[in-house]
Order: sequence, then structure tokens, then C-alpha cells
Amino acid sequence: MMFPTEKTFKPDQYLGLSVEKPEIPDFVRHVANENHLNEKPECHISVLVSNNAVQAWRTAASASDPEMMRGKIQELFNSYAWEYSLTSEYFLHEHTYTKDELVANGEDVPEHTRRSIVVKVSLPDLSRFYEKLNEMLGLSLPLPVPHVTLFAWSDYEPYRVRGIGICSREEFDRFTKQKITP
Repeated sequence: MMFPTEKTFKPDQYLGLSVEKPEIPDFVRHVANENHLNEKPECHISVLVSNNAVQAWRTAASASDPEMMRGKIQELFNSYAWEYSLTSEYFLHEHTYTKDELVANGEDVPEHTRRSIVVKVSLPDLSRFYEKLNEMLGLSLPLPVPHVTLFAWSDYEPYRVRGIGICSREEFDRFTKQKITP
């Protein structure tokens, strides 16, 4: 098992775990090259991202004491060691973002398509974190599939190395174009 190199807490935006770049097998690099994907310059595991983050932060902002609620979320996030291990499961994802989706996620950018190659990780603290976060906020945010994005591409240049922002099992499955195997 490994531990993140850094925890990132960005109120009203994102929670993530910086991790060391994993070794990338040749068969995965081959698929990345075939699809013209760019290797990510940094690696992380998103804990709270995209639609889940938008809902959580909006709920926190509407609390009677928003600063206190943000502090409680930060305290909860920091209370975990976030031990993780890599699996040998690799996936090619693709998602085309509509204007409505982008607006819902608080992004004022043109419609665009993103592709990524990810490796699943085992992150035992994630389910406990979401259980407590949902209880704290009175929400039922879906549990994301923990993963590290290794390669990315977008037809919107500023996002050429940005991941897709997958925040549920349903999205993970829907955006999967291919399970990558040797």
C-alpha cells in the first residue's frame, strides 16, 4: 500500500490526493499513442470532483455557518490517511461535454470532448469519507470509482491534459470506451 504525497483541499472546488506517477505498461502506452493522448504531467486521485463537488460545496455554502461547514469538511478530509494501492485495471474513457453540463459544473467554456486513460486504485477510506460527508451535508452523493488518470486529450486546448471528472460508478461505466488489456 502507498500513501499520497499531498492532500489538496480547495474549498468550493475540489478535494484530491497527489500521488507518485505509476509505472505505465507498454500495452497502455500503445493505446494512448493510437488515440493521440498526452501523458499527464502530474498524477492524483480525485476525492471530491465535478458534480459531486458542486453539490457538496453548494450545500456547505447554504449552511447557517458556511465557514464552519467548510472547516468540518476539511477536518473530515484530513482525518484519513488515504492509503491506496494500484490495480492492474486500465480503461480508455471518452466524454463529450454539453453546454448544460459545463454550466452545471460551474465551467464557462465551449462544448468539447475529453478522452483519458485511467488505472483503477483501491482506496478503502473513500467509502467511509463519503458516508460521513453525505451524513454531514444531508446528501446522497454517489461513490466515485477511485482512479489515477495517466493520459488525457481534449479538442479544447486549455483542457488537453485534463481528466474527465468522473464522480460515480454509473459515469465510469458510461464513459468507458475500452478496457485495456495486454
